[in-house]
Amino acid sequence: MEFWLGLYGMQSPRVHPRAWSGLYNEVVEHAEFAESVGFDSFWLTEHHFWYDGYCPDLYPVLATIARRTSKIGIGTGASLLGLHDPLREAQQIATLDVISNGRVILGLAPGYRPEEFEGFDIEKKVRGKRFYEGAEVMKKAFSGDRFSHHGEFFRYDDVCLEPAPLQRPHPPMWVGANRSHQQARNIGRAGLGFWEGPSMSIETFAENVEVFKQAGRDAGHAEEDLKVGLFRDICIADTAEEALQIMDEDLLPMYEEQYVAYGYVPEATGNRREMLAHPVFKEIIDASMVGTPAQIIRKIERYRNRVPFDHFMPRIMHMSQKKERLFRQMELFAREVVPYFK
Repeated sequence: MEFWLGLYGMQSPRVHPRAWSGLYNEVVEHAEFAESVGFDSFWLTEHHFWYDGYCPDLYPVLATIARRTSKIGIGTGASLLGLHDPLREAQQIATLDVISNGRVILGLAPGYRPEEFEGFDIEKKVRGKRFYEGAEVMKKAFSGDRFSHHGEFFRYDDVCLEPAPLQRPHPPMWVGANRSHQQARNIGRAGLGFWEGPSMSIETFAENVEVFKQAGRDAGHAEEDLKVGLFRDICIADTAEEALQIMDEDLLPMYEEQYVAYGYVPEATGNRREMLAHPVFKEIIDASMVGTPAQIIRKIERYRNRVPFDHFMPRIMHMSQKKERLFRQMELFAREVVPYFK
């Protein structure tokens, strides 16, 4: 099983504001440490028009990480393809793959925040069709051959992507999934990887993976190409009590500030008591994994016993910006959890 570390957005939240220059420098240091302890890849995440500076451009940061590391994969988790021109996106990915000597993992998503679609003057209601057409354009571009494309949203005549990515036929392509069966079906039909978001229950995850795989098989994709990844928020420590403290200081503040404001539960106020009682947040919190390495192993095993998957992303929150705590969590996970599954 591969272990991807993420997601990093280089945010300066109200609860623990920081200078962005420091955050951007530190994320490179975090990637170097992740490589040193043995994570397979390191992932950044994109959003736009948010007060805390949530990373709006993945590629300069990933290129810097590529030059400061030598073997760890570098992932876009997720590049919001629904907001971008796919040929331009393919150019950036191909260049990054060359810079990194073939280490790019391409995580994609349609996007969902109305403010982002309005800001870029893109119609949100067509985001799904626009997204999957864009993914097809990227595949054509990655081939390195000349191509034309006349679609509903994009049109290119006799173009060729140079340089092409080093990975052939292209870097691995994944889609960040929500709870929708329709989205799972669309990902399977497209033959892309199904990367489950952090808020699904194990039951919803199992249902959606089956929908995804059946759609992929029906579309003629080989079983080994229908890859599944699981993403979970992690608070890990030497003792269960310390893990709960980390949850209280690092994870729940992120939920309070980010998930309410991002529209997951528009009617919630951000008050912790209200938040914890809300059914959507209860599902999100229940899906998080908090405890000692042995407890985390058991929780991951519970998912694997229900749904086979070969890629796991722990998101280790550090809202309090305590570097020693973050590095200790990364080290504990890499040294004690990863070997169990490797």
